[in-house]
Amino acid sequence: MLVPAAETWAQSTVTGPGARPVILNAIPPDSDYPPAPPVTHLLEGDVGRWRSSLSKKGVDILLDDWSEFAGNLTGGTRKAQDFAGQVALEVDLDWGKIFNIPDFTTTITVVQRHGRRLSTDALQDGVVNPQQIYGGGGNVLIHLVYFYAQKKWLHGRIILTAGRYAPGPDFDSSPLQCLVMGQATCSQPRATTLTDGYSSWPGTAWSAVLRVRPTKPTYVTFGAYETSPLKGGTAGTDWGGDHITGVTLALGGGYEPAFGPHRLNGHYKAGMLWDSSPHAYNNATTDAPTRWRHGQMISYIAFDQMLVRNGKYSDSGIIILGGYTHVTSGISVISDQAYVGIEDVGQFAGRPRDALGLTWSALRYGPNVKSVWQPGQGAVLLDPLSPNKPLLASRESIFDATYNVHVCNGIDIAPDFQYFWRPGGSGRVRNAAVLGVNAHATL
Repeated sequence: MLVPAAETWAQSTVTGPGARPVILNAIPPDSDYPPAPPVTHLLEGDVGRWRSSLSKKGVDILLDDWSEFAGNLTGGTRKAQDFAGQVALEVDLDWGKIFNIPDFTTTITVVQRHGRRLSTDALQDGVVNPQQIYGGGGNVLIHLVYFYAQKKWLHGRIILTAGRYAPGPDFDSSPLQCLVMGQATCSQPRATTLTDGYSSWPGTAWSAVLRVRPTKPTYVTFGAYETSPLKGGTAGTDWGGDHITGVTLALGGGYEPAFGPHRLNGHYKAGMLWDSSPHAYNNATTDAPTRWRHGQMISYIAFDQMLVRNGKYSDSGIIILGGYTHVTSGISVISDQAYVGIEDVGQFAGRPRDALGLTWSALRYGPNVKSVWQPGQGAVLLDPLSPNKPLLASRESIFDATYNVHVCNGIDIAPDFQYFWRPGGSGRVRNAAVLGVNAHATL
């Protein structure tokens, strides 16, 4: 998913260590697209020289730590504070430097994730967690994420990726969505990541992805992935075929312009994914027979556009962003999600890597999705005419605001505030105000 720190691409993201997926932003070398911000490291000196020496020989190593703390000030079912974190290691091998195989690289990434999630501990929300770094990796010593090879032709105009990969970097994803800490949009809308056919960091699937650029600012992406509810399992190494339920086919396209003399860059994208697996229709009760259908469709549109430039990098400026995702409603947890946001990076001349981010996201649950929160024994019945029917989830909204402080090379700290309307979607859990801190160290 990530490229060596020595290279630059159109956008950067923070879904993993350094987190700059090659295939997502492979602008040809002769493009005038603004460069991505450089990856900086806390450890320089002898360590930095050793890192540079390895890079010249074709070996790039990236190690980082990501920690997130969140507590609800008001609302929810009780007050609580939770911590979640991730330590990640990535090794990229450039076989052009090692064995003179041009434009061929391999990547392996492992993580160790730990902590608890505030959403289920205090908000009765099983869908959106204030700490996006939690989940997927299990509380295990090592979880394998990516293990794939990538080949480029025509200066990056054609890219083929194959191995343990995922739709996450290439479809319905925006790197800018991870400036804020919450899980509602980082780095994909939550509606997509709740499906079996769409895996994202740290979940993976056997994959083959082809990206073609007919022109410099346009691209078309084709993908084929195994569908598995395990997405690699707890350790990321459950690669057997007994859990494969189908295949996911994906098609997407985009336009990445840079307008005017200030090169106001943007990304406009749309696509769809189709999962051939059998899916059970949502059924909130257990007394009705299970009904099934084959095929689940995800469709999306999304954009981001810089309005004012503050610096030379691709994210240095005032940027607006938004998107909409729809998932086949009768068999999905979240059937619809829309989001909008604004980011301001480098507003102050003396703080070029500080950033303000604001996002708002609205989610609609699929029909007959049972709410995590249910009335206790002896509670007043919500529907006296249907006393055995559980409480259903319907809709939920989240506002997320953050200010990222670039402390020094390799260190970023971001206070974060989130407000949950109707947490868990039931309307019975009090709206919650959540305050947190997001800390990221690249060693």
